[in-house]
Amino acid sequence: MLAPTGGVRSEVIGRAELLERMKKELAEDLEPELLEGSTELLFALGAAPADLDYLGSMLTLLGTQLAGFYDPSEKEMVLLDDLGMEAQQATLWHELVHALQDQHYDLKPLMKWQAGRGDALSAVQALAEGDATSAMMDLMLLPRGQTALDVPEGMLAGSLGLMEAMPEIAPVPRILKRSIVAPYVAGLAFVHARRRAGGWQAVDGAWRDLPTTSEQILHPDKYAAHEPAEVVPVPPAPPGGPDHVIYRDVLGEETLRIAFEEWVPRVTAAEAAAGWGGDNVAVFADGDRRAVGLRLRYDDEAHAKRGFEAVARGALQAESDVASGDKPPPSVPVGQALAAVRKGSVCQVRGHRGPFAAVWRGRDLGVALGPYQRAGSATQSRSDCASALGWAESIVRAQ
Repeated sequence: MLAPTGGVRSEVIGRAELLERMKKELAEDLEPELLEGSTELLFALGAAPADLDYLGSMLTLLGTQLAGFYDPSEKEMVLLDDLGMEAQQATLWHELVHALQDQHYDLKPLMKWQAGRGDALSAVQALAEGDATSAMMDLMLLPRGQTALDVPEGMLAGSLGLMEAMPEIAPVPRILKRSIVAPYVAGLAFVHARRRAGGWQAVDGAWRDLPTTSEQILHPDKYAAHEPAEVVPVPPAPPGGPDHVIYRDVLGEETLRIAFEEWVPRVTAAEAAAGWGGDNVAVFADGDRRAVGLRLRYDDEAHAKRGFEAVARGALQAESDVASGDKPPPSVPVGQALAAVRKGSVCQVRGHRGPFAAVWRGRDLGVALGPYQRAGSATQSRSDCASALGWAESIVRAQ
């Protein structure tokens, strides 16, 4: 366990002030490029409505869950003033671990987003939350003579999963709800794998030799083997479409798994994301025109085939403009997707989001979303599958 190198400033404030502080933190952390790009990506995937308020949705989520936070910029711990004793202690212990992490490893630069660094950031965030959650659970279970390692792995995932059903957050896109929970669940499993292998010293070792991908978090054996991500080319712009890159990033296995859960059952999504080798996503804009391209690479063709089946089911899913927190459209039958797998390509034109086209070539998938026209929250598209499939082919062939 880490030893403190100094004191930690703390402040106890009301809920309204806590949310204002959190809003300020999010506004500083969410770069305009990241905010605009993430919003467009979720819309293009069909996971969010055109009028998504990304920042507002995140604040809604945090407003129902937040009990405190550690601010690495101010080196200060902030706690809510209306917590019960047990919740106060749990929050205090969790945030103190973040303070120790900061004292030893300087969290702020590690948590700073940069283009192409999204998946590496997810890996560090999962380590941080898993470390803090495991230590917090140890202290809570101490009176019973137990540790966090005595708690079944699925229990935390189940309890956090209940958050998705809370009526207060019903309008928030499902994909954002799962994204909030994922670092805690995956990070805790990773930290416990480290603890079982070598105790808390092994967890400290992970801070000195950071995991570089969410794949390494989800598969600790790949962390132990230092399996790197493959460098994948940035998708080219759609021919005749918007050509200015406003956002690019690496999604990683964890984000891919969460996205697949929009189209297939959770277990199937995990299987379809497994074998991830690398990816690159780009959001293109030109005036009010938008498009999203994704190049995805797997370790081998067998994993790529399974991934393409999930993508095909996403492409063939009916476009839905219902409130994003409601149930998704019915899942596409496996047999319908397998027909696309046999062809190695799939495309469906969506009235508001443009075509959803994808091709599978060897270990690689090329995904083309759009182009479509934006006018605030109103969107339309006149693009066709022939041009979209041609673009997807150029994505998968780019060098």
